[in-house]
Amino acid sequence: MSATEELTVHQVGPDQIINEWFPVATCADVAPGAMYSFRLIDRRYVLLHGADGMVSVFEDICPHRGAQLSLGTFDGARVQCPYHGWEFATSGDCEFRPAHPSMPIPEACRLTSVRVQRAYDLYWVCVGPEPRNLPTYEAFGEHPGLTVVLGPKPLGACGPRIIENFLDVAHFPYVHANYLGQVPHTEVKDYDVANVDGELHATNVVAWQPKPGPTAVEGGDVAYVYGVSHPYAAILTKVPTEANGGELAGFSLMLVASPEDETHCRVWMLTTINDPEGDLQSFLDFNTLIFGQDVDIVESQLPKRLPIDPRLEMHQRADRMSLAYRRWLADRGIRYGTTLND
Repeated sequence: MSATEELTVHQVGPDQIINEWFPVATCADVAPGAMYSFRLIDRRYVLLHGADGMVSVFEDICPHRGAQLSLGTFDGARVQCPYHGWEFATSGDCEFRPAHPSMPIPEACRLTSVRVQRAYDLYWVCVGPEPRNLPTYEAFGEHPGLTVVLGPKPLGACGPRIIENFLDVAHFPYVHANYLGQVPHTEVKDYDVANVDGELHATNVVAWQPKPGPTAVEGGDVAYVYGVSHPYAAILTKVPTEANGGELAGFSLMLVASPEDETHCRVWMLTTINDPEGDLQSFLDFNTLIFGQDVDIVESQLPKRLPIDPRLEMHQRADRMSLAYRRWLADRGIRYGTTLND
């Protein structure tokens, strides 16, 4: 899509954001017997990892008088509401009401559950009735045990702004100077964008970098492939070349933003390397540095919701992927975090 092409948006039905899966916790951070509270799409939830290994997620609301359940206690089998002491099993059933210990408990006195699954070393939650796909991240399975997780990192920005920044290479010489880019090497060469079976792909993306590979002694071009199969997630894969370290120097990144509300997210970044002898900690440290450089810029962007109408911002040829992403969001029925929700 060109920078001047009109974007037609057909808003049909409810916002489909509720049917997307979002990460809510890193698996390593939630041990058996733990209770973990979080916000997702303007509501609060609690994850219970039972002592028996069962993982459940519920709205963080006691059905009695609406108190925040996670302010209470969890012993690995039951969570107790801090207000009136009602106790709930990890199935969500109410099993004890202290004010009426001998009376039958109505079936309606149970917690409201939502779907949860484990994938890519994260727990993912879907709060809607018709779950869609998880983001496609093939590198995780192709290189088992070679993934490191960064996050969650709080970011005062909408998910689509965060993802669009991840898809953008024109900012490398400025925001990530001397790491991912460098003036005067600022030209963004033409690249290809295509929608393949509902997934957005950018190929032949080239960026000049001061250190294009682990053994490089001078700057040079690095090629990337980007993919979007989830509205709040994106994948980057470095295309390995002999000049830049060969196959073992290749890696993939998945960035995914989990929205607490429309303009605040918690962000995870997964890095998967090709080299079984590679130093995962160095990748974690580097990604932490790069992520920190983006924070002030992304949080400063206005409007806070991503503009979908192309007339609301100016564009350049290097923005082809971001413009395609905006259209892709609208076509997928996503208004949350965009100006379509104003």
